[in-house]
Amino acid sequence: MSKKTLNTIIKIFLSVTILWVGLSLMNSRSNRPGTSINSVQELFANFDPTTVTNFNIQSPDGSITELTHLDDNWTVNGYSIEEVSLNKLLDAIDENEVGSVVANNAENHGRMGLSADSTWRLEIIESESKQSTILIGNTGPIFPSVFTRVLDQDEVVLISADLRGAVTQSLTEWRDKTIITTDTIALSSILLDYGNATYRLDRSDTTWTMDGEVVDAGAVIGITAELSNMEASGFLDEHQSPSTENKRRIVAMDESGNIMNQLVLTGQGLTRHVQNPNSEIIFEIPSWQFSRIVPDIFMLVQDEKE
Repeated sequence: MSKKTLNTIIKIFLSVTILWVGLSLMNSRSNRPGTSINSVQELFANFDPTTVTNFNIQSPDGSITELTHLDDNWTVNGYSIEEVSLNKLLDAIDENEVGSVVANNAENHGRMGLSADSTWRLEIIESESKQSTILIGNTGPIFPSVFTRVLDQDEVVLISADLRGAVTQSLTEWRDKTIITTDTIALSSILLDYGNATYRLDRSDTTWTMDGEVVDAGAVIGITAELSNMEASGFLDEHQSPSTENKRRIVAMDESGNIMNQLVLTGQGLTRHVQNPNSEIIFEIPSWQFSRIVPDIFMLVQDEKE
């Protein structure tokens, strides 16, 4: 091989090498996270909470939680919604900090909890023509943060907000657990029905009496506190029937004898059942709360307790 031929081969090799390096650098720059289109940022930048009609949340097992906004009221799967839970979601969307793209290769989706068939989905519906779905992955490196991506987009974006905590709430957490609220200032008498006996508590200035005897103040405070605002710990499944054991009833009345509120309570053990006769919902409460609002009768009479 002549020297001239060798020099030509070397020049060709160097030219090809330089071209390859140049193309590699250009490709590397184009794939850097910071230069990728941030589809999550675009989604949230255009988000207007006042125009949202629905949030549809799908869990990895396929179950759906539907939040619906109609006539200035929100419901969840047809039930009254817990305002705290709703605000948790709205705040996570409206007050988040959307970071830059941290990955744009679909092979990274699995380890970030963003595989389309095994992640949480949040569908935001603002109108029939404006719908967006964002996938909620694993918790990020710093709390609160989460890996996210827009459906059908590969770019993974880290959001600084507890969006995962808001989206993954159970239906029980989403539902309003208020059983009753009562204006205790207007409360004048309380009827306690134990099935085999009924007792009436009457308000007299600063004390309560039963059959002319002063009732234990601590017990009355417990009853009136629950009547004022009673919250459930959960709900009985619609396909189950409430317990029929240990049935008790409480009726709150005003000065004219009008019924302000009433409840039927049943059950034994750690979890008891409560129902407002005007509703089909069966609430669950712990045993201590059951004993507080419909205490055993001996707890009311001061002489028998001493």
